[in-house]
Amino acid sequence: MNIQLLLVPYDSGQRAWRCGAGPEHLVRAGLPAHLQRQGHIVTAIHIIEDDPTYPPAEIRTAFELARRLATAVRSARTAGHFPLVLSGNCNTAVGTLSGLTPARRATFWFDAHGDCNTPETTTSGFLDGMGLAMTMGLCWHHLGATVPGFQPVAAEATLLLGARDLDPSEAALLQGSAITAIPVGQIPKGLPGLLARAPLADTLGYLHLDVDVLDPSVGHANYLPVPNGLSLPHLTAAVAAVRARVPLGAAALTSYSPEDDYDQGVCRAAFAAIDAIVANGA
Repeated sequence: MNIQLLLVPYDSGQRAWRCGAGPEHLVRAGLPAHLQRQGHIVTAIHIIEDDPTYPPAEIRTAFELARRLATAVRSARTAGHFPLVLSGNCNTAVGTLSGLTPARRATFWFDAHGDCNTPETTTSGFLDGMGLAMTMGLCWHHLGATVPGFQPVAAEATLLLGARDLDPSEAALLQGSAITAIPVGQIPKGLPGLLARAPLADTLGYLHLDVDVLDPSVGHANYLPVPNGLSLPHLTAAVAAVRARVPLGAAALTSYSPEDDYDQGVCRAAFAAIDAIVANGA
């Protein structure tokens, strides 16, 4: 496969801070050479940068990065390359999914958290806790419309996998929506059947992997570890099940903080997960 690596090394508007250090750490750890050893071609490594004429600010920076990423994803696909996004924050999904339009898209969101808050429900004010809600057009409507190609993803084509740390408002949203939320315990054996029944015909998939979906026994992916997560074999099997159901238009690995990954267990797991994402072509 021809892979274009798109790095978005920001966390909360800050470059190379906390999870923003993750994308470049994975590259320095040898990800491009690893992919080439697996038979892939890494056609380019493109770093998405904020507009330097403005000071960093979480909301403004996030949407500027989304705009630039949407254009980069579309350009990669036009050139016949698979866009693999390495990002500090989950909200870059707005840009990646916008780069896949006008196709009808399906989102497979692997995450320990729901990311389904809105400005009206959040208690932390953390923009990244709204990432999935943003992709479905549930908030930030005006700024979302500034991202080239932005179209909300339908709730019935949105699957949240492995989430186990939900705010009450997120749990209520999930219960009252057409989103398919699949807990950790149902993924190993139940995922293929759930995917078969989901309305995913004629969709182009976006696979979103926040590495804190992994159990902390694999390693600490970031500063927000949540127990009772997926094992690495269960994660890679789930990725394979998704890929067997729909073609992937793009994928992202997000929220990896190298400073919390004391023995590099999550770094190694990230390589294995990426192998599953790009195995035998997407």
